[in-house]
Amino acid sequence: MIEQYLGWIKQLESALREWSSVRVSGSFRSIVVAGMGGSGIVGDYVYALSSVYGKTPVVVVKTYSVPSFLSREDLVLVISYSGNTIETLRFAEEASEKSSSIVVVTSGGLLEEFGRRKGCTVLLVPKGLVPRTSLPSMLYRVLGFLDVSGYTVVQRSYAEEAYVFIRETIADIREESVKIAEFVHRNRGLLILAGHASHGPLLIRGKNEFNENSKIPVKVEIAPEWMHNDIVGWEKPYPGKYTVLSVVDPDDYTGLKLVEYMEGVYSEHGFPLYRVVLRGGSYLAKLLYGSLLLGLASAKLAELRGLDPLVTESIKKYKEASRTIYKC
Repeated sequence: MIEQYLGWIKQLESALREWSSVRVSGSFRSIVVAGMGGSGIVGDYVYALSSVYGKTPVVVVKTYSVPSFLSREDLVLVISYSGNTIETLRFAEEASEKSSSIVVVTSGGLLEEFGRRKGCTVLLVPKGLVPRTSLPSMLYRVLGFLDVSGYTVVQRSYAEEAYVFIRETIADIREESVKIAEFVHRNRGLLILAGHASHGPLLIRGKNEFNENSKIPVKVEIAPEWMHNDIVGWEKPYPGKYTVLSVVDPDDYTGLKLVEYMEGVYSEHGFPLYRVVLRGGSYLAKLLYGSLLLGLASAKLAELRGLDPLVTESIKKYKEASRTIYKC
C-alpha cells in the first residue's frame, strides 16, 4: 500500500499529460459531482478548490439519489474508480433521465459500460490501483477536463506547480508520515482530526484513510463550527483516551488562530497532540501534501499494528448486503 501512495508522482505526471485530451461544450449553471468513498472525495476537493478559484457553483452528492433540481442545465460528473459502486451506478441511471450532460470518471467496470451505452463523455483513469490511492489520477483528470471545457477550477499552471512541489518533497512527506503513525500508535486513544473549515475536506479524507487502512474509528472536528457545538462536548466527556492530530495552514492567520484555540482545549484535558503543518505554495499543493501525508501515515500505522491495509472486510460484507438493500 505504501508503494501505491509513493506512486502518486507517476499518477500526477500521467494526468498532466492528458490534461486537455477530453472536453465538453455547453453552458451550465452548476457542476454536480457524485461518488462514494475514495472516489467521492474528489467531489469534496473540487468543491473546496472551486470555493477558492472557481466561478461555477459545485454541488457534491454522496448517495444514490439525484437532487430534485437536477436538469439539462447542469453538468454532471459521476465518479467511481472501480466502476461498480452500486450507489453511484444508481445515481448515474437516474441522472441520465434528467440531464443529457453526464461525464463518467472510472477505470472501467459497469460505469464505463453505462457511459458508452448512454453516449456520455468518458474519462478513463489507470487501472490496477487501490481506489483510495488513485486520488491524483481522478482529481487531475477532472480538473483538466473542467479547465479545457471552460469551467476552470484550477489552471494547469497551478496543477503543474503542485506536482513539482510533491515530487520535490515526497521524501520529507514519507519521513513525517512515519512520525505521525508512531505518535498515534504510541498513544492509542480515539483519534481526533482537528482543523478549520478551509481544510475540512482534507480532514474527511484523512479520516477515511485511517478508517480503511488502519482500521480505527476517527472523529473529525472543524472550526469555527466546532466552537458552537463540539467544544461543549468536551466539558464533561466520559472517561477515555483521545489522541489529536491538528492540521494547520501557516499562511491562513485566522484559521491558524482557530486551530490554536482548539489545541488549547485539548491540552486542558491532557490529550496527546501532534500538529501537522501543511506545506505548499497553493491551496491545491497543500491539499495534495496533506492527503499524501495522512495516507502514508495511515498505511504505516496499519503496518505498526500488524494489519493489512488492503483488507476491508466490513465494506465487503456491506457490498454483499447491498444487493438486497438496493434490490438488484
